Amino acid sequence: MSAEVSSRAARIGRGLGWSLGGNVVLRVGNVAMSILMARLIAPDELGVFAVALTVWAILGTLAEFGLGSDLVRSSDPERRAPTVATLGVLTSGALAVGMVLAAGPLAEAFRSPEARGVIVVMALGMAVFGFTIVPAARLQREFRQQTLLWVNAAGLLSSAIVMTTLALRDVGPESLAWGQVANQVVLVVGLHLATRRRPRFGLDREIARASLAFCLPLALANLVSWALLSVDNLMVARVLGPAELGLYLLAFNVSSWPMSALGQALRVVALPGFAQVEDPGERNRALLRAVAPAVTVAVLMGLTLATLADPLVAVLYGERWSGAAEALTGLAVFGALRVLLDLVATFLIAVGATTAVLAVQVLWMVALVPTIWVGLVGFGLSGAGWSHVLVTLVVVVPAYSVCLRRAGVDTTAFLRAGLVPIAAAVPAAAACWWVGTRSGPPLLVLAAGSLVALATYALPLGPWWLRRIAELRRSDARRRVPVLLTGGTPR
Repeated sequence: MSAEVSSRAARIGRGLGWSLGGNVVLRVGNVAMSILMARLIAPDELGVFAVALTVWAILGTLAEFGLGSDLVRSSDPERRAPTVATLGVLTSGALAVGMVLAAGPLAEAFRSPEARGVIVVMALGMAVFGFTIVPAARLQREFRQQTLLWVNAAGLLSSAIVMTTLALRDVGPESLAWGQVANQVVLVVGLHLATRRRPRFGLDREIARASLAFCLPLALANLVSWALLSVDNLMVARVLGPAELGLYLLAFNVSSWPMSALGQALRVVALPGFAQVEDPGERNRALLRAVAPAVTVAVLMGLTLATLADPLVAVLYGERWSGAAEALTGLAVFGALRVLLDLVATFLIAVGATTAVLAVQVLWMVALVPTIWVGLVGFGLSGAGWSHVLVTLVVVVPAYSVCLRRAGVDTTAFLRAGLVPIAAAVPAAAACWWVGTRSGPPLLVLAAGSLVALATYALPLGPWWLRRIAELRRSDARRRVPVLLTGGTPR
């Protein structure tokens, strides 16, 4: 085995270790901040902010435009960087202007006119977003997850300080928006300091055309993806009102813990990791070996959040947010599924199949909108949460299976890799649900349910999970496959 392959595998392992640890730290920080904000603002105020956050999430994805992914997988990133930086800044600037001009109509569409000013404030953060694309891609490409952790932690801290200060002065939902702006400004400064590079701009038409050919399908896919995660906000606001939207947003944020802690950590390492494996067969086998360990952890988090939704919300956020538990049960199951879906999408992006990812996202959107509408009208917030699960299982998983098959992946082996943790989750979920429905102090019920999850799922499945991790570490020297989920070197 060459020294280059060994070094790369070691960097990937270290990068994933820092990425996983960093995401856990940042997730804990975000949870602490959300708990504090829940104590300082009312559900209807969070609903107003949710309108602006929805607009930000969709346009922010379009602002990135897939340019960072293009740099991460490129063989000549430094030559492309000035052109990518220019495209990124122009795109985010144009979208920021669009946010300001469309703030009024967007707020009316959500039946929340108070959100207009919040959207305008958030546009300031959008204006500087483009400056983060190139330095963030450099750090990701070099697997410098430790550095990314410190930069993101600084942004989170600055956001928390601004939000708390303004919330205590009764600024209302605008305090959350100014916190987002502070976060973006600190990220721009921190990322450039970390890479020790000044912003460089230029425009090479050949590079721009090649970059746009890769990025356009990916940008549209990302746009549709975030629209998928945001269209329910619009529908909840129109059907149930801003206060219910505040409850739903809190539930969705909690359900995203598996994705935030695990899925995002996998993505930032898996994209360059898969892209740097030249042999398609070895790359496909690396994906198969990554499935079982990832699914096991995601299922544990999802089943715990789903079955203990009521005591969890009561303990962390207070009784006035108890309505969020109604949506959280279904959304938690969807949150666990998102980890697997994101791993598949990252793999397809790494092999250049961005058009296939876009096609799945469009199909997903077409199926989701009417399903959520029916769920909301018939079952309220609970219906919205379970609608995500239904569409994912019936539409999205089969569609991605077709894409994987076309990429040469053994889809039967892929689906089989996750059967053991899913089967083990059934009795564990039943036991945790029984505990979660018992009467008693919410903290006691939450603690008991968490112990039951560990006893009925984590401990019995632990030896099996460790064997799957060992398989990743025993990547054969002939294969020269990067270790995606462990810190070990192939041997």
